[in-house]
Amino acid sequence: MKSALVIASVLLAGVVFEVTARNVYDNQNQNENNNQWVRFQQGDSSDESAEPTLNEYQNNNKFNYVLNNYESESTFADRSRQNNQNDETHFGSSQESSQQQQHRSQNQFTAVSQPEGLAKAMIEKIATIQKIAVEQNIADSADFLDAALTINQNYVKFPKHNYVSFFNSTMKNLDSGDLEYMYLNPEKDTVFAQYQFNDIKTVGSFKSNIPHAHSGYYTIVMNNVLSNLSTGFYDDKHAVIKAAKFQYADANVMTHDGSETQVLSPALEQKFLGVLANAVSNEVKKSANKGALVHIKNEIRKPIEMNMASKYTNKLFDLRWQEDQVSMEMSNIGFKNSEELKRAAEHLLNSVSFQRKSQDSYRMRYDFAINNLEWTSAMNVVSAGKSMTTDPIKFTIEKVNIKVHIDKSVHNQQQQQSYDKAYTNVEIRGLHYNLRHVQSELVSNLENELQRFMELSLGSCIQDSLVQELNNSNRQY
Repeated sequence: MKSALVIASVLLAGVVFEVTARNVYDNQNQNENNNQWVRFQQGDSSDESAEPTLNEYQNNNKFNYVLNNYESESTFADRSRQNNQNDETHFGSSQESSQQQQHRSQNQFTAVSQPEGLAKAMIEKIATIQKIAVEQNIADSADFLDAALTINQNYVKFPKHNYVSFFNSTMKNLDSGDLEYMYLNPEKDTVFAQYQFNDIKTVGSFKSNIPHAHSGYYTIVMNNVLSNLSTGFYDDKHAVIKAAKFQYADANVMTHDGSETQVLSPALEQKFLGVLANAVSNEVKKSANKGALVHIKNEIRKPIEMNMASKYTNKLFDLRWQEDQVSMEMSNIGFKNSEELKRAAEHLLNSVSFQRKSQDSYRMRYDFAINNLEWTSAMNVVSAGKSMTTDPIKFTIEKVNIKVHIDKSVHNQQQQQSYDKAYTNVEIRGLHYNLRHVQSELVSNLENELQRFMELSLGSCIQDSLVQELNNSNRQY
């Protein structure tokens, strides 16, 4: 496709216009964006790409029409990572994964305990959402966007009573985009998603009263387009719609006699490219109610029924962990009664995230929180051949944060093999117990290792069962 002749002064005018328009959008939406997006985190710093810069493209003394439509300091995902390095919702790094695997390999018990109660419910919920992600092809979820979107007629005025009308306009290639990030959080009433398109092509006709350009046709290609979706989890009353951002655009305008013209460049700069950018963002907003995203939202909304006593017991898991010469065992870690279990189940799944790792792989993350565990159990501690079995002790935990990461390859899905790699991270906050009546030299081992052993044991309990569940699911799809 031939590029429209655009001289350097027009290029600079386009840049000035873009900066002005960007400031208007940012001033209007900065607070809304911060509230909606502050909990989202891109992930590994190793995935950070080079920041786009404003470039002029010159070929045979012809300039492409350029509008650098990125924010000057960073893309949203990069900025979010910088501002929230300690945020609980960040994606786990490969280093964290290897450290967790190393700890688990040190456990000398032949098998960890089987998940029960809410642990089993978590595994089933994850497996269900993973199945939706695969069957709905979440990695290519832009497929459901309109492949040929009709753009309404637009009328642009010029000085000296001149005008141009763009009509019969069709935007193509929206269905060729990729989902880059996704974050769903019902508690924060937040949905965030980012779609990337290599190029979006719009073709159409124009009419004007400008001499030598009364009618003709045009082709505009926006390159490297990013469009963000920010809306509520339950409704779109607080949706933030910003024009899609693109790195640069190629414009080719031809008159009815086949001559190339650049007299419409001011109309493109001042309005029509903004119209196209808004059309992309409006279409992306509709994705909140289409495809894999809406199916996953519905699954998150679906309550975990705790009325099946044989399936969902008050117990969460049994502690069985041994490293070096120290081992600990404790049974029936969980809830003191069924009412506490039901309350914990109501807000179990905090968020679900998607992060594209490469063209052929992505990561799903699931954040769970369990509050107010209380149980009574005896403990068995062994160290260097010495053992201690306590009387029943009351234990309480204020909160357990559980993060589950699953890496998925999207190629070769026809093969009956598993491409899932899962790992977990468990954090216990507010573990309380009373050892005043326990007299043993092994008490120090218990105090030093109990919380860490519980975290590793529960993490392995979930991870091992989840991998088995995912492998079984993969054989089905």
